[in-house]
Amino acid sequence: MSAKLYDGLRLTAHAPDLFQLTRVISTRMRAVFRELAVPVIARNVARVVDDAEVRERDMCGSLHNYLVHRARKLWLDEQAGLDGRVPFHDPLRFSIVFGQIDDKYGTRRLAYPLAGNRAYTDVLMTLEADGRPLFVDYHYQNQADRPDEIHAREWKRRRDDWSRLLDADDRETDGTLGHLPGWQLPDSIEGVFDTVLRGYKDTIDLNMHCDVEDRIRRALNRAVLLHLGLDEVSGISRVLIRNRRIERATEFYLNTADGAAMRRPEPLPDARDLGIAVSELPPVYEPPAGAVARISGLYHAQVLVGD
Repeated sequence: MSAKLYDGLRLTAHAPDLFQLTRVISTRMRAVFRELAVPVIARNVARVVDDAEVRERDMCGSLHNYLVHRARKLWLDEQAGLDGRVPFHDPLRFSIVFGQIDDKYGTRRLAYPLAGNRAYTDVLMTLEADGRPLFVDYHYQNQADRPDEIHAREWKRRRDDWSRLLDADDRETDGTLGHLPGWQLPDSIEGVFDTVLRGYKDTIDLNMHCDVEDRIRRALNRAVLLHLGLDEVSGISRVLIRNRRIERATEFYLNTADGAAMRRPEPLPDARDLGIAVSELPPVYEPPAGAVARISGLYHAQVLVGD
């Protein structure tokens, strides 16, 4: 049976009991969640503000006519179906389970985080008590050779420990860690916008996480693609090559004097004003036609030289 427990951890002797530990984890992981969620909000609000097609989509029902609800719907629609194993792919999820091994070598408390973003695990590894870490690496996998820095006896002990934790009496959870006690981040993908904005909107600046320069690049790339009127291409590599050429041409133009002087989009709404109706937003930013034509010419120049 293959084992790929890449994120396995062991609690050190400095870690408190599980009740106190989960309190610490809860505080830190919810802070990470907010840090990860704010850029998600900013990007999806920008999509509604900057894209006429997105603004006009699904306008039925008063609820979806408001900016925050439209942005949230974009987020949910984008995540739905990305991972066939679960109803929603949730890149902001986090949970952690714990297990204990008692044998002739002593007691070892193990933990395994299940995270949608590496930032959660990275923060776990920074948790300390009196300057000493609460967690250390205890990963195991049998798909490759043992790491040189881990002694053979230690590697075998890790294998045996995880095998014991994966062995469950319940057939539904046997071979998994599902029978172990743990803690799960209560914030969810469905509530990401409300969870973050409630109580934090006075301290959030969406423009810090989706600045004007990023928005103008997206607007130019979109306008250039439409202006070029290119035929659809098959194959992911061809699509990537075409998009890369457009992005390169856009970047080149923005670094010219004309590009630097080009009119920019208005800032995103303040986080306190996300309840505004979509119909009350300023007009969608339209890049100057001259800039779009110039970038299109730069794109064709790359095609000619096969770059």
